[in-house]
Amino acid sequence: MNITKSYIVDDNGKPSAVVIDYKTFSKIETLLMDYGLGKAMEEVQNDEDVDIIEAMKQTAYKPQ
Repeated sequence: MNITKSYIVDDNGKPSAVVIDYKTFSKIETLLMDYGLGKAMEEVQNDEDVDIIEAMKQTAYKPQ
């Protein structure tokens, strides 16, 4: 993926921020979210299943 970017620099010429277009940002964000979701799913794949009533009890969930 070719990312067109602009750098914002401080008074000393050191980069302090990067500007990218929204479409590119959205793609990156989606990739990161999907990766995070995949890692979270891997972490719990061997956990015991719990039905919704038990889950609400364990989390002290109170319907409004």
